[in-house]
Amino acid sequence: MNIILYIILLTCCLTLVSCELFTTVAGAVGLSSLGIYYYQYVHCRYHECCTDDYIYLDLQKLEKLMKNKLYGQHIAYKTIMNALRGYLNQHDQGKPLSFSFHGTPGTGKNYVAKFIAESLYKKGIESKYFHFFNGRIEFPVKEEVEKYKMLLQFKIKNALENCPQSLFVFDEVDKMPEGVLNVLVPFLDYNTWSTKRNTNKAIFIFLSNTGSRQIVQQLLNLWEKGISRDDTKLQDFENLISIGAFNEKGGFHLSDTIETSVIDHYIPFLPLEEEHVKNCAKTAFIKRKIEPTTEMIDEALSHMTFDPPPHNLYSKSGCKRIEQKVATIIYSIK
Repeated sequence: MNIILYIILLTCCLTLVSCELFTTVAGAVGLSSLGIYYYQYVHCRYHECCTDDYIYLDLQKLEKLMKNKLYGQHIAYKTIMNALRGYLNQHDQGKPLSFSFHGTPGTGKNYVAKFIAESLYKKGIESKYFHFFNGRIEFPVKEEVEKYKMLLQFKIKNALENCPQSLFVFDEVDKMPEGVLNVLVPFLDYNTWSTKRNTNKAIFIFLSNTGSRQIVQQLLNLWEKGISRDDTKLQDFENLISIGAFNEKGGFHLSDTIETSVIDHYIPFLPLEEEHVKNCAKTAFIKRKIEPTTEMIDEALSHMTFDPPPHNLYSKSGCKRIEQKVATIIYSIK
C-alpha cells in the first residue's frame, strides 16, 4: 500500500499538483511523514517555500544597495544595518523587528524598504512573503476602520502562519484612518502572539511623512549651532519623531503602536541638500546611458524647489521629481 502511495506522491510532484490538494489527499489516506517530507522537498524545487533556499537576509547585498543608491541618509543607513545585524544574531527573538521611517517625500524611505525585500527574498518584492499595504488606497474611508482592522488582522495572521519570516510594509501611514494600526499591537509586542510556528522572525516597516516638520526644524537648529549634518545622530531626532507622529493626523495619531512602545526604531530620513539631489540626477542620467555634463545636472536642479526660507537648504520634494526632469532633458536634447 505504501509503495502505491509513494508512486502517487511522485506523480503529483512531477506534475506540480498544488500543495493544498495533496495535503488533503495525504491526510485522507494517512500518508507517512516521510512521504509528506519527500513531497515538500520536490515541491519546493519548483515553488517558493518558506525555507532558507528562498529566504536569507543578504546583508552584504543590502549594504551595497544602500551605499550606492541612498544619498544623504547616514543615520538611516547605520541604524538599519546595525538593527538587522543584531536581529539576525539574536537566537531567542521575543518579538518581530519593527521600523518606522519618517521624513519628507523623496528622501529614500520606499527605496530602503524595497532594498530590504530584495536582500531578504530570492524573489525580492515578487515574493509571496512580501506584503505591501498602501494607506491611501487600501484604507480610504475613515468610517470603515473596524472593517479594515478585521481584514488586516486576518491577513497578518494568515501570512505569519504561512511563513514566520514575512515582511510587511505599510506605505503612506499618514493617509490611513486613525485606529487601524492598533490591531497590529499583538503581532508587534513581546510573546503575545503565537502560532504553530515561531512568528517572531517577521519584519514590519512603516513609511510616513509625519514628523517631517520636526526633522527639518531640528536639522536647521543643529546647523545654526554649527553642527554638521554628518555629525547628527539618531538621538537628535527619534523622540521628536515619535511625538510628532503621535500628535499628527493619520494612522499613528494617538496610536497604541506608539503608546505601547512596540515599534523598535523611529528612523529619520533627513531632507536632501543640493549635493544629494545632484547625485540623484547623475544616477538618473547614467541609468539612461547618458554621461551628464555640468550643464545638464544644473538644468535638472533648476526645476527643483528648495526651502525653508531664508536659507533654502533642502529640496522640498527630495529626489522624487528628478527622474521625470532628467527624462525631459534627454529627449529635448535628442
